[in-house]
Amino acid sequence: MIKKIIEPTGDVCVRFTDDELEQLGMKQGDKFSVEETDEGIVLKKFATIELDMAEWEREILEYLIAQSCDKDVSVNEVISEMIDSFCKNN
Repeated sequence: MIKKIIEPTGDVCVRFTDDELEQLGMKQGDKFSVEETDEGIVLKKFATIELDMAEWEREILEYLIAQSCDKDVSVNEVISEMIDSFCKNN
């Protein structure tokens, strides 16, 4: 386990040394979700998947766009939320 001190930069900033990045299997530019626990925070690395939307039916694409507009978020965020919800329920 690596313990870090949050640096007061105006934004939340956690810096890792090159050795820590290697130990954690991380590289610069990786994106993470942040979860608060009783012991501190947990960073979970986002996984990347490729989706070929060209094969999706028009109704699905229209639904994603409508959800994106209703929630004022990107279509990627709508898809991510749907995948996350599916994974939690299955």
